[in-house]
Order: sequence, then structure tokens, then C-alpha cells
Amino acid sequence: MKTKFSSFDVACAVKELQVALQGIRVINVYDINNKSYIIKMGQEEKKMLFIESGSRIHLTEFEWPKQMMPSVFSAKCRKVMKNKRLTSITQLGSDRIVDLQFGNEEFASHLIVELYDRGNICLCDHQFIITAVLRTRQDEKEDIRYAVSHYYPLDTCQRLREPIIDDMREKASDIKPNTQLKRWLNVLFPLSLPLIEHCLHLKNLCPDIKVNKEFIDENIDQLFETVITAHDLYKSIPQSTTGIHVYKNVRKDTTSSIMDEFHPFVFNQFLKSEVKHFKSFNECIDHFFYEQSTQKIELKSVQQEKSMLKKLENIKKDHEKRISDLKTVQEESKQKGYLVEVNIDLVEEAIDIIQNAIANRLTWDEVNDLIEEGQENGHKTALAIKSTSLQKNMITLALDDPYSDDELPTDVVIDLDLGAYGNAKKYYDEVRVSVVKEQKTIQSSSVALKNAEKKTKAEINDLNIITSIKKARKLMWFERFLWFMSSERYIVIGGRDAQQNEILVRRYLKKKDIYVHADTHGATSIIVKNNSSDPIPPKTIMEAGCFALCHSSAWENKIVTSAYWVHSHQVSKTAPSGEYLTTGSFMIRGKKNYLPPSQHVLGFSVLFKIDEESVERHHAVTKEVIVTINDPVPEENLNEVEVKCDEIENEDDGEEDIGDLFDKYNLQISAIGSNSSPATTSKTEFTEFIGTAHKPHYKKSKSNTQGSSKPQNSAHIKKNQDSNQPKRGQRGKNKKRQKYADQSDDEREAAMALLGSIPAPHKQEKVKHSNSKMKYKPQSTAKNIATADSIKKANDTNETSIVADSHENVEMVSQAESGSKNTEGHHAKLEETINVQEAIAEDEDNEKDDPIDFLDSLIVDPSADDCVLFGIPLVAPYTVMNACKYKCKLTPGSTKKGRACKTILDMFSRDKAATMQEKNVFKSLKDIDLTTNIPGKVKISAPNLYGGKRK
Repeated sequence: MKTKFSSFDVACAVKELQVALQGIRVINVYDINNKSYIIKMGQEEKKMLFIESGSRIHLTEFEWPKQMMPSVFSAKCRKVMKNKRLTSITQLGSDRIVDLQFGNEEFASHLIVELYDRGNICLCDHQFIITAVLRTRQDEKEDIRYAVSHYYPLDTCQRLREPIIDDMREKASDIKPNTQLKRWLNVLFPLSLPLIEHCLHLKNLCPDIKVNKEFIDENIDQLFETVITAHDLYKSIPQSTTGIHVYKNVRKDTTSSIMDEFHPFVFNQFLKSEVKHFKSFNECIDHFFYEQSTQKIELKSVQQEKSMLKKLENIKKDHEKRISDLKTVQEESKQKGYLVEVNIDLVEEAIDIIQNAIANRLTWDEVNDLIEEGQENGHKTALAIKSTSLQKNMITLALDDPYSDDELPTDVVIDLDLGAYGNAKKYYDEVRVSVVKEQKTIQSSSVALKNAEKKTKAEINDLNIITSIKKARKLMWFERFLWFMSSERYIVIGGRDAQQNEILVRRYLKKKDIYVHADTHGATSIIVKNNSSDPIPPKTIMEAGCFALCHSSAWENKIVTSAYWVHSHQVSKTAPSGEYLTTGSFMIRGKKNYLPPSQHVLGFSVLFKIDEESVERHHAVTKEVIVTINDPVPEENLNEVEVKCDEIENEDDGEEDIGDLFDKYNLQISAIGSNSSPATTSKTEFTEFIGTAHKPHYKKSKSNTQGSSKPQNSAHIKKNQDSNQPKRGQRGKNKKRQKYADQSDDEREAAMALLGSIPAPHKQEKVKHSNSKMKYKPQSTAKNIATADSIKKANDTNETSIVADSHENVEMVSQAESGSKNTEGHHAKLEETINVQEAIAEDEDNEKDDPIDFLDSLIVDPSADDCVLFGIPLVAPYTVMNACKYKCKLTPGSTKKGRACKTILDMFSRDKAATMQEKNVFKSLKDIDLTTNIPGKVKISAPNLYGGKRK
């Protein structure tokens, strides 16, 4: 397998790096190990330059595990290179050496990377004096030392020289036997072995042929043309190249293949091989070494798995050996006890002889001499005594079974203190003890084997889950802030500090967004992003208010209070005369809309990012569900459906019951005139959330007008019905529908124009111009409501809806300057509405960071067929967690954030429904990503939190 760059690979990689990195500043330098380093570069779009001494240099899109503390060489590189621009990146001659220059003139520094042999990295100043070196070494051939304060020898690098045919003739006489043609040419002209092999194929020459002087002389012209072609290809490398992976078969009898090489082009020698194409050479290199690293990790995990299984097998063998030894002891002890019984007279006589000799005060040597003398005389008892151990008061007898044909005697140790029957009893007692020990060993071994198997399986599962390298993802703009996705999939973002609060309001607060805050110390500024034309739902506003309170001092102090929200144009950085607003502070002009008090309850979950194919599959399932829901309506129910549809259409000036609307939707909309602006919002009154005491009733403002509307998803402007006569108005509408059922829209419009209900086209400009001078005159309640609706649709600042609790008074908003809008015609209002929508669409197009596409690929409950790329921790109000597969509740407590996150992930991993893919995601989550959005110390609440460990 290819593990290093060739000279041609270095040239291609440098060409791409010049385009991608030249002119970009260095942010930081990280060390992966003692040979590999990552240089982080860029401003808005970060780029990672991976450098491995002696092996490779390329851009990487993978996240590699970094060292906790920088090494000495890494610290020196940070000090010299940080915040400098990469002014040039070049290859020194045709050698595998890359020079990266940071800065200009006398402030320049050079990072020289050697990609041959063992490799090296040298940091030099503008005069190429080495200031830091990765590996100090001495070149004995050229008497050069690579160390600090020494000059880096640029003149020793190989240079790309023009091929000369005379050089080939001179070197032909020095060819060693069995030298391949391609290797001889590569030594003579070190361009690149694959490149020379490719050019030989172009000239129909075999690269692997063994050459000699005669072959060179015969084909000298053809070989020289081959070298010229390779030289021209080397010099004409484009700035962007493709890349390929070449695969080879592992065995001849199988079709399985492994990745073997990488190259910038499809050379002729690989036309029949299995290859994989990439858009750029850097991407090709990055994926090659990444897959190589993962293969090494997988191989290492397989070896560890084998060692674990071998350890388990050794435990089993050890228990089996113990049981076998106990059975052997039982058989031997039983046999010895039996032999003592059948030779009872012989054993008694031997014991008496030894005891009598000791009683006569014979020494141990004299006793042994006595036994030897008896054996010479052929005494039967003396012949049975095999050895003595008088210091232990024991002797060894060779006893045989007189009732068996076995002629071989068995050695039996006899204790002189016990006697014959005592020795037999001793051996039988050993049998009984061994039987009991065997039973206990069998029982304990079964438990021990089960525990060992369980532990081994758990360790193997952990090996399968653990991954050291994962693909780095590009962070969305809102992930820098406090954020969550509401239950209606709106993005809610908040600042972590005063500076982020300033950035949020100045850069990301748009017209249709709302601003949420709380009157508690340390409360963050919250923005609810609205990328649709519909108003933000009340539930999302409530969740944003809860989030604002949790990220304030109210969390630790456990204070239950209220947050408030305002429209975007009410937030201003303009301070009153004589005052100054600090960073992160803003003026709120107009009335604050206070939310009901909320408890400090957050939830913790994980969002799963899926690939494009999985997203399309989810969309297809959603469409199938919609088609199933939208089945044809039976004919007998058509009349009922028509009546329900007619109730929500407005084709005339009928009136609708406002009280019923409040009871049904429990909400109220503020109507703002077209002339309103942030400068005049201090005089404008807005509706607010109120407590629960009485049923709603509506009081008139000073101008004796009422303006209300409800959030509409339809493009039509719906009019309201008089609350005092709901039945009568509905009956009138039904009669009019029956009377004009056959009338088309064009006929109805022409009739209305003749009757004067719609102003003539040539009068519309005049009416529109006069509206600015007309004063609003209070009319009936229904007409005022309709006027407010038309003003709302015509206004640039579309106001969102707010929830009004249906048990308190709701103060309506008066618009004195815009009352004459009710005299405008239908066409003028429609044209103005279209212009407003186009302006809003332009604002949305100008917003660069649109998270809509990203949110579509985030799900809370992936299926088995989904390909999960990574996970994102989600900390949000607990009401958001209803649909989440993994969730737990967070309340103010005493557990630190880091420990709490570990406990939560352990609970998620122990879930029986968790797949291996999801467990892998839980393992890959970083501690900093887990704890960053948690407000402080917490208390965790979830079913089966500790998995039955606590009793």
C-alpha cells in the first residue's frame, strides 16, 4: 500500500494548495502526534492544512484527535506563524520538499516540510536560518547539520533538469543486472515512477522488462522520447487536478479488493484496474489516508477482540483444568487408600520396623543402612520401603494390588504417627474433601464464566463503537450562540455575552423576527427567526420566553418570573438624550408584551443529522401520508364541506363574531398603520399577555375605534362579523351566496364598480393621494376591524400574533392616521400587498445564512434505514422534547454540567431501543458541545435514569 508522496504527487498537491491557501492568515497550529501537525487557516471559512513529516501535505475535512497541550515545536510555530498570511507555497526543485512562506520581507518565516525518508519539519527565518526543528540530524555524506541556528541548505535540493541523451548513453554501461526499465529511468531522471511507467506504456514499452546495455543502445531514441514526454507532463501540471484511488484484489480466487494507491490522474497502467474518482487531488489524498487510518483502527480493534476472546478461552481452560485436577486427586487418593487396606499387614510391619529402630536410638543414617541391609538379604518388608523422610516422620512404600494383574506397584506415602488404618482413613478423607471442592468449583466457575463472557461482550461492543477520527462538519451560523429549535421548527437564538447580544440584534434581527428578553439580571437577548410569511406561533414565543429566563440569574436563584417580547422595530440602539448604551444594551420603545410566568424546566436531547438520501426518503413518506389524508370526500358529505368552507371565506361585507374568534383561537393581533415607524412606536400601544380572571370584553380607545385581526395563512383578507348578531349575519351571507351562485368573479367585479362599491381606476390615484390628508372618522365596529385588517396587509412591518388569555381585558390598538385606508379599492390594496411580499422576498434572499435546508436534515427519531452523519446536542424548554426519542428533564440543582452530560449519555446508550449507529453518535459527541448550552448546575429527571444500579 502506498504511504508516501512521489515527486509528481508533491507538485500536483502544491499547485492546488497555491490556489486554496495563498493569502490566507494562520489562526492556530495543533499537533496530532510527534510527526503530524494541523495548521488552521481562514477567516469566515476555516481550512485545515494537514502536515505529516516524511509522508504527506494536504487539506483535510476530517477532524483528527488533537493533543491536550502543544509540544515545544508546535508552541514555537504558534509564536512565529500566528496571524501571518501564507504568501507563497512552492516545491523546492523536483525534490519532495515544500516551502511555506508566511509574511513578507524581513518579517517572513519559512516552514520547510521534508516528505522523503524519515522526513523533517524546519522553521526558518527570512534568511533560512533554522529557528526550530522537529528532528535534529546530521547528514554525514555532505557534512550538513540540521539544527537550530544552522543555515538550511537549499542548494542540496534536486533540481528539474532537461533530459540529455548523452547522459543516458553514459549511464547505460553502469546498469546492474536484473534492473527494471522503469526503475533505471526513475533513478536517472527522478520525476516519478508512476509517471515514467505511464509514458512507457504510451510508447508501447514494457516497464517491468529487465534491461542491459544492449537494450538501451537499441532503443535509445524511443527511451529518450519517453523521458521528454514525462518531463513535459511534469512541467505542465494544471492548478486543479483530479484524483483517483486504485484498488487491487486481495486474493486471486475472490472479487474482494482493497485500496492500494492514490494518483492525480488515471495513468495508462491503471486503465483496466478498479478506480474511484475524486473532484480534487487534495480530497483524494485526504480520503485515502483517512480510510487507511480507519483500516488500521479496525485492524487494531480486531486484534484486541481476538485477545479478549483468547483471554475468555484461557479462563474457561483454567476452570476445566481445576476440575480435572480435582478428579485426578480423587482417583489417586481412593486408589492409595485401597492399596493400604489390601496391604495392611505389610504397612503395619514397615511402621513397626522404623519405630523400633528409632526407639533403639539409631540415627537416621543407621536406619537407612538397616533398610538397605534388609533389602540385600531379600526381606519382603525392606524391599517394599522405597524411601524415607524421617525429618517429616514419613516413609514411601511401593504397594501393589494382589487381586489385580497389574504388576506395576504404586508409591504410597505413609505417616508413621497414624498407623495402617489411620493412613487409609487419611486418603479416604482426601477423596471426600476433593469431591466437595469439585462441586464448589463447578458452581463458582459457571458464575465466573458468565461474568467473563458478559464483560468480554461489553468490551467488544465498546471497541466497535469507539472511533478516533470523524468527519468534521461545518458549523451553522446560529451554533455560535445559545440556540434551540422550537416545537414548530423555528430557530430561537440568544447571546452568550454582551458582545454576542450586540451581534445578534445588529446583524440577525430582521423585520419579521421578534425580540424576547426578561427583566432579571444576566438575562440573554433572544431572537426568534421567522423565515415564513406567517406570524410566529404563540407556543414558540412561550418557549423563547422560558429559554430567556433559564439563561439568567433566575435559574440559580430559582425565581419564577415573566419574560416579555417586542417586535423588531421596537428594539433600538439609539439612547435618549444625555445617555449612553453600553455593548449589548438596547432601548425598547413602545409597550412590552409580558408572557405568563414559566417554570425553569429545560430538556436535553440529541438531534441526528442524516444524509440527503434519507432526507428524500422522509419527504416521500410525508407525501404518502398527505395523500392518504386527502382521500376523496364522500358525496353525501359534500354539502357539509361546502358550508364549512363558506364560513371561512369572505366575499362580501358580512360580519363575524369576534368573541367567538377569541374563544376559539385564544389570541389577538396588533394592527399597525402603514405610517408607523420605529421613531413613532413609543406612542403605539400593543396587546399583552394577561392573567386569568374574567371572560374577555373589549373597550374602545380614545378615538373610539377598535382594530383587531387574527393570523391568516390564506392570501385573502378576511372580514369580521358583528358580535351582537352572529346568526342573522350568517343567514344573510347564505342568502347572498344562493342568489349570486351563478355569477362569475368578473361579472361580480363589474357590478360592484357600477354600484360604486369599488372606485374607478382613474380615481384610485386621487383617493390614494388624498388618504395622507384625510383624518380617520370612527364608524361601526365591523368596518373598523376590516380597516385594521387592510392596514395590516398593506404595512411593511407585518406584526406577529400574541396569545391573549381568555379571562382578562384586552386593550385594542387605535390607528388615527391610517383610518382612511378603508376607502381604497380592491386592486390598489392587492397591488400594494404584492409589492410588500416582493420586498420581503428580497430581504430573505439577501440573508446569507439560511438554516432551512439544514433543519430539514435534522431529525429526533432516525429509522434503521437512515444514514446518520453526526449528532447535535439540543438544550431547549421541555415542551420541545415531546417528539424526541431520547430526552430527559433538567431543573436547577447541584450536579455539575459535565457529570450531568455523562450520566445522560450513559442513560441514552443503555436504552434498549438504541441502535449501534445511535450509540456511535453518543460516543462521538464532545464534552464542550454537550455542556455549552446548559445554563448552570442541574438536576436530572428521567425514567430509569441509573438503570437499576441504585437500590
